[in-house]
Amino acid sequence: MSKKINNLNSNTIKGVDISSVISEEDSGVHYFDEAGHQESTFKILKSDGINYIRVRVWNNPYTKSGNGYGGGNSDLEKAILIGKQASKYGMKLLVDFHYSDFWADPSKQNAPKSWRDLSYAQKQKAVYNYTLDSLQKLKHAGVDIGMAQIGNETNNRIAGTTEWPEMAGIFNSGSAAVRNVDKNILVALHFTDIQKQGNDEWISKQLHDYNVDYDVFATSYYSYWHGSLSNLTQSLSDVSRAYDKKVMVAETSYPYTYQDGDGFSNTINRNSNVTLHGLQLALNRI
Repeated sequence: MSKKINNLNSNTIKGVDISSVISEEDSGVHYFDEAGHQESTFKILKSDGINYIRVRVWNNPYTKSGNGYGGGNSDLEKAILIGKQASKYGMKLLVDFHYSDFWADPSKQNAPKSWRDLSYAQKQKAVYNYTLDSLQKLKHAGVDIGMAQIGNETNNRIAGTTEWPEMAGIFNSGSAAVRNVDKNILVALHFTDIQKQGNDEWISKQLHDYNVDYDVFATSYYSYWHGSLSNLTQSLSDVSRAYDKKVMVAETSYPYTYQDGDGFSNTINRNSNVTLHGLQLALNRI
């Protein structure tokens, strides 16, 4: 078990993404605390020091016949259910808008089915209205929203839009909706591939040059692909100092064992040359 880090700043986010928890529980999955007692997932996380729950939101992750695409079928309805439970146990929600019907990442940023024929101006309006409506419904349900993420790993595109001037407009449409719902909700933008030298520096400069309104520069960090912890620390520190933004790791995972747990091939093995621990220490130095 990892050792607890003492003297963390009170604003430090200690979060987990449990977007698939509703689907898992509906499939008969149960969760147990360290003593072996079956317990609410949210109660377990709260007792372990978690203060933020991240939940992805896909616009319409279903076929015309109503079959889900999988991955938890993470629509707004499930986000509300998860958010209500998170709030019940005193944890804030990070709403991760993908602006897609399924996973969005650097290689695929497909617009939702209902947006595919929209012009750029129409898409800006759709992003604003969808973000505004979703956040209002979450707040009406009593969810304590701490942060809204405008896109997921949007290095070079978002919702099918690929040029930076238009991407900036999409970001600002989402940001404007967040501000109009609640000015206390932090606006996060999320990128990845920090292993590419100068990547975060270039992206953060585009955001600055195109006057994008946001609070938090977030990155994914998977040590197998994204390099050393010192590189992570340096990259985020540079962005924070240059543009006076909050920074965070929005996604991470790292192996604690090389053993097979599910019968599928592991992405990382003993020859992968990755660190099995130490991420939290790096984040504490940022």
